Amino acid sequence: MLLINNDENDGGFETLDVVRRYFNRIFTILSKDVREQLSDLNLSKDEIKEVKKELSFLSEEKQKEYLKELAKDNK
Repeated sequence: MLLINNDENDGGFETLDVVRRYFNRIFTILSKDVREQLSDLNLSKDEIKEVKKELSFLSEEKQKEYLKELAKDNK
C-alpha cells in the first residue's frame, strides 16, 4: 500500500494540504516564566491543557497578557 507518491511529476508529499499547513505554522514554546504563571492559576489539568494549546501559537508577550487576564478572572 502506497500512501505518499514521491513521483517528481506529481509534486510529491510537499503538495499535500496537511503537510503545507503544518510547515506554514509558527511554533512557539512556553517560557519558564509563563509555565510558572500558568501553574499558579487555580485550574484543573484539563483546563491547563486547553490554555497551553491557546498559548502555544502566541508570542511570549501575548502569552503573558493572556495569563494576566486569566488571573484576573480566576480570583
